[in-house]
Amino acid sequence: MQVFFFANFIHNGTKLSKNETFFVCLHKMKSSLQKKQQLMSEFPIAHQPIWNSPHAMLFIGSCFSDEISKLFSNHFIKVTANPFGTIFSPLAIANTLSNLANHNAISIVQHEENFHALLFDSSFQNKNKNTLLNKIEVASMVLMNALKQSETICITLGSAWVYKHIDSNHYVGNCHKIPRKEFTKELLSIDQIKQSLFQIHQSIRQVNAHCKIIFTISPVRHLRDGISENLLSKSLLVVALQEFLQLNNDTLYFPSFEIFQEELKDYRFYKDDLAHPNEWAVNYIFTRLIECYGSDTFQNYIEEAGKLSMLMNHLPKSENVEEINNFEIMKSEKIDSFFSKYPTCKKPTTIV
Repeated sequence: MQVFFFANFIHNGTKLSKNETFFVCLHKMKSSLQKKQQLMSEFPIAHQPIWNSPHAMLFIGSCFSDEISKLFSNHFIKVTANPFGTIFSPLAIANTLSNLANHNAISIVQHEENFHALLFDSSFQNKNKNTLLNKIEVASMVLMNALKQSETICITLGSAWVYKHIDSNHYVGNCHKIPRKEFTKELLSIDQIKQSLFQIHQSIRQVNAHCKIIFTISPVRHLRDGISENLLSKSLLVVALQEFLQLNNDTLYFPSFEIFQEELKDYRFYKDDLAHPNEWAVNYIFTRLIECYGSDTFQNYIEEAGKLSMLMNHLPKSENVEEINNFEIMKSEKIDSFFSKYPTCKKPTTIV
């Protein structure tokens, strides 16, 4: 497979910016994919064209949700991603959605000078309890609106390991760097994971009866749990999800974890921490995701949007005022034409 590195990329004799490079790489990836059979076995995915046009999307779960959602946003699709921050376990995701759907109060604990909402990520802490409660209320409104309006909701599961806060006797989504002695660590069973998945499904359907629900498992390695422990965790998630899917025919599964393990089984596809997929790998999985669920019309949209994004981020090399003005006029016309064609898309307020 050809790997297009993102530093000092030269295209047609011109040095490109990082943003321009991303879209050149994405455009060229198709030709690169044609050669990958020489190096690897492709993980088979059935083509299920459920996306025909750009629409609102919601991503909830691990940091991999954030990575994939950014690529949709780069293509002018309205995206909401993790209003409560990254949430790794299916139990924490289930509790978050259940609390929201049923208007349950959020548990707040105090440690030293700070108040903490341990169900959410570490940004949900503050010395002022009312400030924290206001932040939770804002995030709740954002998430509820996204649940109602999104046509696709993607849930990314990161780990089957969970922590319980001893004093409150509540399972948490994040320990907020509170001392380890304040928590017990547990591994969810397959039945517990399935129960969480049913709760996630029920909470979503309680708010949005018609959206498409896609589950996936993050390829990020949770090395702090240990290598063997991470493999055990991912295995439990895979088994539980497959059993859950057999009982719920209105949900889908995209094999991000399996694609990374089977097709990108090489450390060059990781970041320096050897835990997170690097930029190229995330782009590759994004491409497979579009190929899986995108109709021909939707795939054409992604290609159009990618070209426009590259144009919008392009800085003319010429210093000639007339040439620069002509370029800006041409760019403005293409932008207006695109967003007239796709009026539901998210038009950037600024061009980077």
